[in-house]
Amino acid sequence: MGSFLLTLLSFGLCLSLGITAQIVTLSKPILWAKPRSMVAWGTDVILWCQGPPGVDMYRLERLDSPNDYKDQPGLPGTEARARFPLGSALASVAGRYRCSYRNGSRWSQPSNQLELIVTGLYDKPSFSILPGTEVSSGENVTFSCSSKFGFNMFTIAKEGRAGIWRTQEGLSPVYFSIPTVTASHNGTYQCYGFDSHFPHLWTAPSEPLELRVKGIPQPPSPRESNTPTGAPTSPHIFPDKVDIPIGLTSQDYTVSNLVRLVLAGLTVAALGVLLAEAWRAKFHMLSGSPSQAQGPTAPQVKGLPL
Repeated sequence: MGSFLLTLLSFGLCLSLGITAQIVTLSKPILWAKPRSMVAWGTDVILWCQGPPGVDMYRLERLDSPNDYKDQPGLPGTEARARFPLGSALASVAGRYRCSYRNGSRWSQPSNQLELIVTGLYDKPSFSILPGTEVSSGENVTFSCSSKFGFNMFTIAKEGRAGIWRTQEGLSPVYFSIPTVTASHNGTYQCYGFDSHFPHLWTAPSEPLELRVKGIPQPPSPRESNTPTGAPTSPHIFPDKVDIPIGLTSQDYTVSNLVRLVLAGLTVAALGVLLAEAWRAKFHMLSGSPSQAQGPTAPQVKGLPL
């Protein structure tokens, strides 16, 4: 019985340790840039890192520079974010970033990487659409981007689209072909050039060109809508209020409480069995049971009366 109880308690302890090791993993925070992650030279940039309420400390890392990081204490109350002002957007702040947070001695998973791109370091490239900016549905359209500088990478961006539309390697001029245009290709485009050795330092944007596809209803132009003009919407931009899971979710707490209840039940059961065994032994001793209180029967001596 004693070995069974020890096995039962050991199993409960291993189960608790295994589940506890799973629930201590902290959820990753969210990192975004204001005003966006593609900014013109000289623009003030702020990076925001958001985690769950009650964070002890936030850390922002610049992945392009070893051991380059900044720490900010977590704000009190329900404000679950940290502000990392980078100052003016210069070549020195362009690059890849990520953030994490610490609760006690435990660090969260790192956020998704944010690529901060600074534009305007070089003159804008030349940009054209062939055969023209107004074409019929189903036609072949080619974007041409060229620069007087020796760039080997060129990018086409579309206003109102989350992120870059297309990037292509090659020497100037570079051509981006659309074999068959559709309604989805309507919109305003710009192109940029950069060197692959410095992927976060771009030229100024080219003059914007609006592609109109004839024969289909024309959607409102981005300039006529509420979408701001200029650089495309960054995939890293988030609204001011972002709701993310807290470090330990309610499900984690439920599992943790269940483990505690199971362990408590196992402990109580084990103690109950031990107590019952003790009372049973004591009862046999008090009742004079020879089989339990006096141990084995003494051997009989030959010749003496039984």
